Amino acid sequence: MDENKPKSTPRDFFLNLLSTVALYFSATSFGILIFQYINILVPDVLDKVGYGGDPYTAMRFPVASLFILFPVYVWSAWFLEKEFKKFPERREVSIRRWLVYLTLFVAALAIIGDLVALVYTFLNGEVSARFALKVLTILLIAGSVFYYYLSSLRKMENKFLKIFVYGVIAVVSVSVIASFVVAGSPSAQKDRRLDERRVSDLANIQNEVVNFWVSKGALPANLSDLSDDVRGVIVPTDPETEETGASYTYRILSDLSFELCATFSSDSVGRLVETPYYPYIGGNWDHRIGEVCFERTIDPDFYKNIHKKYRFGGNIIGKIT
Repeated sequence: MDENKPKSTPRDFFLNLLSTVALYFSATSFGILIFQYINILVPDVLDKVGYGGDPYTAMRFPVASLFILFPVYVWSAWFLEKEFKKFPERREVSIRRWLVYLTLFVAALAIIGDLVALVYTFLNGEVSARFALKVLTILLIAGSVFYYYLSSLRKMENKFLKIFVYGVIAVVSVSVIASFVVAGSPSAQKDRRLDERRVSDLANIQNEVVNFWVSKGALPANLSDLSDDVRGVIVPTDPETEETGASYTYRILSDLSFELCATFSSDSVGRLVETPYYPYIGGNWDHRIGEVCFERTIDPDFYKNIHKKYRFGGNIIGKIT
């Protein structure tokens, strides 16, 4: 056993493990963020029916992670390098070498797996621009991590490595800042969440209007007719006017047609609009800023088998199809 080899201290354990964990989370979050940029710039037709989710919404978590974890990683890496220049022997502590080799191993696996996926997809003749860009993203992230830590292990310090480090910091920083432009500011995100609630409320009301028509053979005269303490149905109100109890607008257009209106704070064009009842229906609830009305017409042929009802004591207690 080499008696001159420095021993790991709790301080070494904390700093090196903190840096490694921050690196893993930062690299993963950056990859997810770039994937969302690719999803926006190179749209897939399947996203229109909801299979890919909303990339604008998916940006929130990786941006939040990078906003906190990437500065932690940069600081911890800078602090460790500062310590190594002052005490070069600290580079050789066992905890650091184990973590560096583990990072190289993980980065190498990511590169190998990425290339295998590329070749496999190529052999299947399914390589698209979107897939190729995502493969390139993983390759660049894993390759950058591998290069930096291999250089650190070999104690390589040159002008190019410094430029490389500053370039990585600049790219990540620009990507995070750009997300506020692409996905919108926090206030814009709040408006989108409010509008998601409005769409969910309208879908709920629409569902109850149809149930009312199926049960009674006529549209409700107003939204208050939908309230039902037995089934626990409460007509929702606009989230920004819940204190005043302001309701959404409901109009009867004909015996089978009705209209639901709400005032929206954001534009849904280019985004997937989902509801808890009918997720992935896309343009069915597309809206712009301001008051938007959705006209719905009930198809009686679709519900013709539901009109047979069981009665108990003169009251409808259920229906069968």
